[in-house]
Amino acid sequence: MPWPADQSRATVQAALNFTALQPGQQAVIAVVLDIAPGYHAQSHTPLDPNLIAFEVKLEPNDHIQVYSPLYPPGQVHEYPALGKVSVYDGRTITYIPIQVKSDAPAGKLTLSGKATYQICDDQACYPPEDAPFAIQTEIVPPGQPLHANQPELFAGFDPTTFVRSVPQQPQEPTGRLFGLELRSDAYLLAFAAALVVGVIFNVMPCVLPIVPLKAMGFYQAAQQNRARSLALGAVFSLGIVATFGVLAIFVVVLRIFAWGELFGNPYFAGFIVMLLLVMAMGTFGLFSILLPTKVYMIEASHETFLGNFLFGILTAVLSTPCTFGMFLVLLVWAANQPPVIGTALVMTVGLGMALPYLILAAFPQLARRIPRSGPWAEIVKQMMAFLLLASAVYFGRRFLPEPLRQQGFWWVLFAVIAAAGLFLIIRTIQLMPRALPIAISFAIATLLVAPALAVTLRLTNVPVNWVKYTPDALQQAMDSRQPVLIKFTADWCGNCQAIEATVYTDNRTVEALRRYRVIALKADLTNRGAPGWQLLRSLHPVGAIPFTAIYLPGQAQPHKLAGIYTTDELLSVLEQWNQGSASADDPSSVSSTPRTADASPAPAETAPAR
Repeated sequence: MPWPADQSRATVQAALNFTALQPGQQAVIAVVLDIAPGYHAQSHTPLDPNLIAFEVKLEPNDHIQVYSPLYPPGQVHEYPALGKVSVYDGRTITYIPIQVKSDAPAGKLTLSGKATYQICDDQACYPPEDAPFAIQTEIVPPGQPLHANQPELFAGFDPTTFVRSVPQQPQEPTGRLFGLELRSDAYLLAFAAALVVGVIFNVMPCVLPIVPLKAMGFYQAAQQNRARSLALGAVFSLGIVATFGVLAIFVVVLRIFAWGELFGNPYFAGFIVMLLLVMAMGTFGLFSILLPTKVYMIEASHETFLGNFLFGILTAVLSTPCTFGMFLVLLVWAANQPPVIGTALVMTVGLGMALPYLILAAFPQLARRIPRSGPWAEIVKQMMAFLLLASAVYFGRRFLPEPLRQQGFWWVLFAVIAAAGLFLIIRTIQLMPRALPIAISFAIATLLVAPALAVTLRLTNVPVNWVKYTPDALQQAMDSRQPVLIKFTADWCGNCQAIEATVYTDNRTVEALRRYRVIALKADLTNRGAPGWQLLRSLHPVGAIPFTAIYLPGQAQPHKLAGIYTTDELLSVLEQWNQGSASADDPSSVSSTPRTADASPAPAETAPAR
């Protein structure tokens, strides 16, 4: 049992960074260890396992979610009598991130804990000591002003590190999957959903150009026996699963970058664009026509193990910019699990993505029934080349001249799709000049070009005046005491563009933004150095997009819409706030008049609709 703390050698005090707390609020406790001159304490990571590590523990509380303490690094010193040790000396501050549960009632609150440490001088170490601490505070209703407490103690705390902490107590449900709550111990639900989500990844826009191309590769492999075909499929699947595993380590465990953020790196994006262009040229057949045979040999073959493994990696990487709600829920769940479980879950998503290919490889007779030669097969192959070319244009947006990077970009992309439709008709007339094939080609071309034109018109005529996000713009918007909406997006995020083309062109959305006088900010994360990344990581455990945060007056925490969402979901947030605000003003009245945040007109530069 550690001895009571000897205050002549060290003292411990604790403080909260706010004078009060609100339900749902994030906060930080600073545990300050002051060590007298001539003494030191063993750090949290002592070099000798026989020495006592510095530890801080907060007692369980029904109203508080406690996260792992953030210990400072130790300083390595060498003493003649003690040898080399990792120590703390002088003043050392350990931070404990906490979050008030959303259903916590208002009232007094005591946060108690203790620090355990071992003090030494340059000759010997004393018995370990316990120093209890207690913080008296209160939980107040949302909307009441909060004030900073002893800000000098928290100057060294980085708010973005809050999301890197691991919860010490059972969490609230991460989200809902298949109508069920995904709690921290719902392992069966999480892994079953991960397998389903992986299969869904195969129909995401970012991956579609690769899927038919790889299917054509399996048609070639189908000429092999079942064992050979299955081995090639297994290697392709291994490339997918291994890539998801590596991404899990960097995104979920180490939190080095967010899911999809790789495309924010211009060198990585440039490499992917060049690779897609080369693949498009090869699929068009330009290698065999224009280039020497030796150059053609560098194209990864569908019949080699290396070629299949590389295709697996490419397929997995191309899926990262296209995330959706169920996957983001799983990422958050994985981020709150031990590293092994979190990594295994993300790899299960990769396994689900590989599953259709494994089935096709296990039953090559299915592929043999699909014709691999003849006019239609040639046209299908060349249409796949147009898909690859369109993907290269999409991911290469940042490399286009400035006039073509804004609204004009969507017309460039539409031109590629329109060219594909025209090519389909012309090639059909050339190869099969009969009425039925030509009619079919016209129908397919129409189904290809018409929706693309409709989406292009929507994306180039979005009726919302977005304000570019900067920390200053956000602060100015918050100071106006009006609802503030921040949409995190990026050029490489396909689902972000889908939300832009659906939710924010919907007349109901435009009317609601105008009616509730919402200030709409857009945080463009196309580049890794964009200022919105820091805010996103503080709001979302894995920093994945699409993501939208809605700050409402009188509420401490923003409402969060992760993944693809609908107009109805966005309107529900605004309408519930409006009803709640009206009820707070006059609980006995039911008003049909929309509540606005302020009687004064919105600033002209932040008006949301036009």
